[in-house]
Amino acid sequence: MALASLPRIERLTLAVVEALPEHHPEHAGFRPFPVHAWLVRHPDGPILVDTGIGTGHPLIDEWYRPRVTPIGEALDAVGTDLRDVVAVVLSHLHFDHCGQQAAVAAPVHVQAAEHEAARAGGYTVPDWAAIPPDRLRLVHGDDGIADGIRLLATPGHTPGHQSVLVEGGGERIVLAAQCAFTAAELSSGLPAASNLHDETWGEPARDSLARIHALGPVTCHLSHDPSVTVLDG
Repeated sequence: MALASLPRIERLTLAVVEALPEHHPEHAGFRPFPVHAWLVRHPDGPILVDTGIGTGHPLIDEWYRPRVTPIGEALDAVGTDLRDVVAVVLSHLHFDHCGQQAAVAAPVHVQAAEHEAARAGGYTVPDWAAIPPDRLRLVHGDDGIADGIRLLATPGHTPGHQSVLVEGGGERIVLAAQCAFTAAELSSGLPAASNLHDETWGEPARDSLARIHALGPVTCHLSHDPSVTVLDG
């Protein structure tokens, strides 16, 4: 059920990535990029989408040189206490999206396919992606978690990537996370090969962007591009 009015959404910048390792496909053309999360001010309580990069991991610090903002500080800056968060949604379990989830006591919603994929070696930082059973809420495909808040299965970047549809007052916003790396990819519906889980995920990734386009006029937000994109369906 949609809300009577669209809840306010605060974009949080939880890190800036200042380097990429040489083996990364975008190393040659690298420019620093942000790591965004979002706070949805829902009537039931604040809902946090993604938790940025953690701290204290020597290899991550060496390869990516992230400038990290602690999640508590980022929430304080928008007038929200970390303890007031009622739910966390993780778009996926790469290290730069799940890194500070342990700092939050609220339940964590993650796709079951993503939870399974994250068991593979080298997929993420296991300690950062480890969600205690009492907080873990596994999602199987699309699911509504509150009035006006729907999780959308949008695989491609990872096997279990999900986006968040926020609806209220006849308006829609999609927190598309890393369905695409740039706004240009999102607008064109053609995700970059470097943003795919592997080469076999091109078609699912295009289908995921098509799903977002099909929602009609919608404002979309991405994890690593500060642009806000308006799609025409």
